[in-house]
Amino acid sequence: MIKESRLVACYETDASRNLKPYAFMNLAQEMANQDALGLGFGYEQLIEKQTIWVLSRVAVRILRPPAWREPVVMETWHKGEDGIFWLRDFLIRNRDETEDLVQATSSWLIINVNTRRIQRPQHILNASLLQEKATRHAIATSCEKILIPETELLYAESKKVCPSDIDFNHHTNNARYIEWAMDCLDKELVTQHNVEGFRINFNAESRLSETLDLFVSETAPLSRYIEGRKDDKNVFQVEISFKP
Repeated sequence: MIKESRLVACYETDASRNLKPYAFMNLAQEMANQDALGLGFGYEQLIEKQTIWVLSRVAVRILRPPAWREPVVMETWHKGEDGIFWLRDFLIRNRDETEDLVQATSSWLIINVNTRRIQRPQHILNASLLQEKATRHAIATSCEKILIPETELLYAESKKVCPSDIDFNHHTNNARYIEWAMDCLDKELVTQHNVEGFRINFNAESRLSETLDLFVSETAPLSRYIEGRKDDKNVFQVEISFKP
């Protein structure tokens, strides 16, 4: 487990001065990296075995969005393995840790850097690590597979993967997908309502100069489903709900 106190920075906030989902995803991946490194299964340890971590699924609840300059405490901890997945939770609280602001759970995969095939944790990690199981949860239920809604999917826009989207794993960084999803929604919805929660399934990689077609479906008055496709292949799915 790793915990840090910080102030919400101006570049992490939206027009309402609240922490953006995109900023949360960036903070979460860096904290996950630091905690995994300390536990012995970080980037440096896995790359020696020609493997890397990739985020597969994430579910986030925003009880109250942290505001610009607000002092908060953010922490993450690993919860052991679940089949091919490695589970990790995140929590953001107010300064004195009496109020939960953001709760999240995530599921990670290990893939081979050359073949991009999924590797089972049992073949990569220490047996003692695999025996560790969750004793604490930010969200108890793991993020499930997102189902394509029955409501109509409408084409929103196409997104070409740019150099600024690529991370050191040579694919689109996971935080970019929630940014793309938010940007293709109705501007009135995004600017007049705070995000209540979101789920993301990362189903395939996208790489530099590839083009993704984004589709949107209104699943409820304040809920949207966004899907990114590459050559008819489902790359990512996002569900976002907004507060009244």
